[in-house]
Amino acid sequence: MKEFLYLKNGLRSLQPSTRFVYTLFLVFSLAGYAVMIALASDRSGFSSASVAKYYAGGEGAYPKTRGELLEVTHFHLFSMPLLLFVQGHLFLMTSWPRWLKLALVWAAFIGCALDLAAPWLVVGISPDFACTKAIARVLLAPALLAFAIVPLWEMWRPARDE
Repeated sequence: MKEFLYLKNGLRSLQPSTRFVYTLFLVFSLAGYAVMIALASDRSGFSSASVAKYYAGGEGAYPKTRGELLEVTHFHLFSMPLLLFVQGHLFLMTSWPRWLKLALVWAAFIGCALDLAAPWLVVGISPDFACTKAIARVLLAPALLAFAIVPLWEMWRPARDE
């Protein structure tokens, strides 16, 4: 019977304590995304030229060292897959069409991989690869927002009269 209720009510059928902890996690994630945008704006900017300058150096800026790239990659290589796993799992429990959920999960993981690769490509091969960062952001941003907002909406939306 519980399976039927879950299918009928989706994430709304989770116990209030479970919805509460998921809500806190997702709200903190959204706050983290806002900080991430501010940090990107301050550090590397949003144009390919500013990303290339941030990583490869130029005009008075020093290129990132191998050690700096390793440090950032190490941290993100552990944290991003975990975040995508938890949020992706929650998102897959929503009522959105299966094909769209899978497409956004793929977009998030591909975007994450490109985001991790972009600095190495810019520094190691050519500043022309700065566009990889933009592609990563285009893939990651909608997925991360959907991963947070859709489950929140489905957990707390008003009950439908059926």
